[in-house]
Amino acid sequence: MSAQDQDNVVRMPSTTNDLPDKQFNTSDLPQGASSPPSCILYSTDRVALVDIPTSIADAQQNSFFDSTSSLISCAPLKTPYPNHEPKSEAARDKLRQKMATENDDIYADMIASSLATVREEYTGPWCLPRTTINSQSEPTVPQKRKADDPLSDAESARDDLLHQLSSGPIQPYTFRWRELDDQQSRGSEPLPETSLWPKYLYNMSDVARILEIGSTSMSTPARFYVPPRASFYLGDCSSSRPFHMAVRDIAGQLDTPRQFDVIIMDPPWPNASVRRTEKSGRSAYQVSPTVWDVRQLIFEMDIDVLLANEGVIAIWITNKPAVRDLVLGEDGLFESWDVQLEEEWLWIKTTSEGEPVSSLNALWRKPYEILLVGRKRDPRRSDQHVRLTDSSKVERRVIIGVPDLHSRKPCLEALFSRFAINATSTSTKQRILECFARYLVGGWWSWGNQVLKFNHTDCWQSKS
Repeated sequence: MSAQDQDNVVRMPSTTNDLPDKQFNTSDLPQGASSPPSCILYSTDRVALVDIPTSIADAQQNSFFDSTSSLISCAPLKTPYPNHEPKSEAARDKLRQKMATENDDIYADMIASSLATVREEYTGPWCLPRTTINSQSEPTVPQKRKADDPLSDAESARDDLLHQLSSGPIQPYTFRWRELDDQQSRGSEPLPETSLWPKYLYNMSDVARILEIGSTSMSTPARFYVPPRASFYLGDCSSSRPFHMAVRDIAGQLDTPRQFDVIIMDPPWPNASVRRTEKSGRSAYQVSPTVWDVRQLIFEMDIDVLLANEGVIAIWITNKPAVRDLVLGEDGLFESWDVQLEEEWLWIKTTSEGEPVSSLNALWRKPYEILLVGRKRDPRRSDQHVRLTDSSKVERRVIIGVPDLHSRKPCLEALFSRFAINATSTSTKQRILECFARYLVGGWWSWGNQVLKFNHTDCWQSKS
């Protein structure tokens, strides 16, 4: 660690007796902030150790809610995944030609250095205690969901409901709001028949509320936590026109801009293992068949219309060269949107002991994912029309986190604030949109056919 980074790291006393001291870099804290978010366990200017379930819980932005419920997660991984890399050098060479990129060695060296820094400077846990479905289950490797697991049936029912609501329900669904502390009449009153499901809603309250959704075929309504000032559109991202109309409608009601200062997306990149589970009907999420299908999907979303000039866009990508080229290559997404790449974030997945879940030099299963962060040029500024071709000029940061539920990534809210990833905006409150979202964030817009998935009350457990 450099002397400058050492100066920027401070140790903060823990607020509970069972957790070690936290360490946090305060050099870039937002003005007026008095303490770091609880999800960031350690940080310098370029490295952050984040607890993933807590990052999502923190993003709900409601002290009453945070103090009474915790997000259900899975037991943290204790040992790395088994090594399934090719054994022969010939097979490795063949895979290297298909999967390797010019940045692999740079990424591996940077991640190794970052992990060494954390081990040297940080004495606390690599993840916080988790609320799990089965407190006795502490697997050493990820366990696939069994077909006869009753929890699978509950999750399947929730996903079926979201599918119905997002694809044009074949029966009328109704909804109403409830306050979090409304304990007396939960589920005891029929939902008002006149409040038909509108697909998009906005919680105008400064506190989290409960959204109840029901129909005549449901014995009890489904209940979802909705964070304060959160807006969402529950619909497929392939149908962009209705979403744009929803943004225009709520912007008109609130007298806010129709464009966003920050857009985040985790596209459904092709994944062979997920497609195999889709065939069995047990897949946790949907993916597109090919990279070309994802390209068509994203272009049809009209992101360039939604992103403000000098706005920031962040896209999660896989480690396949074709995926990276789709975003950064000639005629790729960034070039088409007139977006300049500014930063790369490497999310390194570790065990609870701080070891990468697979070798940093692995070819088949790399232990990290990449977030590309770019900024849309303002056509009124001639000094911005310079294409960055030297990758060494791109700022790189490392995010360390013990994996959560399959495919559930760290919430970027606290990390964006921590690393001062801000769009140039005249407004005091930035407008942020997350596409392909699967949970809500206080004050953000969320768009996708699973935006309420992890806000269902069954995904949270009372602390009492």
